[in-house]
Amino acid sequence: MRFSAKWALSVVAVLSASAGLLTACDDGGGTTTGDPVVEVTFHKDVEPILQAHCLSCHSEGKIGGFSLAAFDDAAPMAGLMAAQTESGLMPPWGAQDTEDCHPRLPWKNDPRLSAEEIATLRAWSDAGAPEGDPADAPPAYEAPPDGLPNVSQEIVPMEPSIVDGDQDLFTCVVYDPHLTEDKWLDGIHFIAGNPKVAHHALTFRVDRAKAMELSGGKERFSCFGGAPGDIIHVWAPGGGPFELPDDVGIKLTTDQVIVMQMHYHPTRTSTEEDLSTLQLRFRDAEPSWEFFVTFPGNAKDAGEGLLPDPDDRSADPEFRIPAGVKDHVEKMTIKVPDEIIIDLPILMVMPHMHYVGTDLKLEIHRSSLPAAEPQDECLVHNPAWDFGWQKFYQFDVPINQLPTAKAGDELTLTCHYNNTKSNIFVSQALENQGLSEPVDVFLGETTLDEMCLAPVGVLVPAGIL
Repeated sequence: MRFSAKWALSVVAVLSASAGLLTACDDGGGTTTGDPVVEVTFHKDVEPILQAHCLSCHSEGKIGGFSLAAFDDAAPMAGLMAAQTESGLMPPWGAQDTEDCHPRLPWKNDPRLSAEEIATLRAWSDAGAPEGDPADAPPAYEAPPDGLPNVSQEIVPMEPSIVDGDQDLFTCVVYDPHLTEDKWLDGIHFIAGNPKVAHHALTFRVDRAKAMELSGGKERFSCFGGAPGDIIHVWAPGGGPFELPDDVGIKLTTDQVIVMQMHYHPTRTSTEEDLSTLQLRFRDAEPSWEFFVTFPGNAKDAGEGLLPDPDDRSADPEFRIPAGVKDHVEKMTIKVPDEIIIDLPILMVMPHMHYVGTDLKLEIHRSSLPAAEPQDECLVHNPAWDFGWQKFYQFDVPINQLPTAKAGDELTLTCHYNNTKSNIFVSQALENQGLSEPVDVFLGETTLDEMCLAPVGVLVPAGIL
């Protein structure tokens, strides 16, 4: 079987009653009736929420920039926490349920707060952030173990990356396992050496010769946007080990290495070093399924599935985001190749754009009926795209319940862009390039280029690639 190149490569409901936040009510006669007000306090109500959802980033020395671990830390931030969680900006999680997209399956490791938890943070802020009785506090927070169970190999670079200045840095680091025989990965974990500056990391499987060519034979090289090989994993702060389902693996050959594309966020006040660790776990035997990432999207013209838009300059569709347009849309439809003669389970999806992007939605239209699955299904919608928080979103169901795709099905990507200076990321990119006004943006790999791409992690019967 061969894959085509395109494939290879909120208003929040305040649930007062549920949260126990019952207020007295006027009975019309000047007296109040009903249950007494139940005070929301830090130790009893808020601290458990912070431990469950926030402290993996907002602890001393972590990428969050400030700690929320203690009352004195959290109280001044009460209003900010309420607003950020109500808006959905925190915890960072791009995949959302929207009017246009209602994913039918749950996500693995979904960190989002419940409506009740969000209401609790708002009630605490509105009450003046009372501390309450320390005796009500939960057990002291313990960070989850930062390691992959039953790790087979641990790789640490020879030299650290240097992170300084005031601009984000993108550095590719080569991790060579020096395999003497082909093996199957079923677990990957990235341990940030310096959590203050390690913002996220993309993991690629790369032919050793190509990695050496890109790096000039060195251990690291500057990189942005472009994929040096097959992406197999994405790490973001707070993320635990990536463990594939039972009987699924990623093949790693003797002539391949791992390249980590590091996104560093400088402190702007100090020069930092990062020496991050990569952990790998290998299976003892060949699995039944191989994990493989396909790359639908980035259509350049009608022949590749790009659809016309009102800003095209001719009858032929073009991938061009005009300067000064606040909500430009590029839409493309990609057919699953005829070679895909079986139902391929979709394990995970990953929206991907650059700095001009604001919104990405991926949908599937299934060509055959009747079908056990919906004919039309939205797989993921990231309505507030942020390049700094990109990740894979993995469906949390058994393999036999995963959504599938096969020959004839169509994947549709809808990508929105804001190419004006009201987009803070555009303003920063222009400043970095020495430009004063927005310019037309085209498909490409650099800072002021764009993408409309949705890597899809599928399961393929092992041994047929």
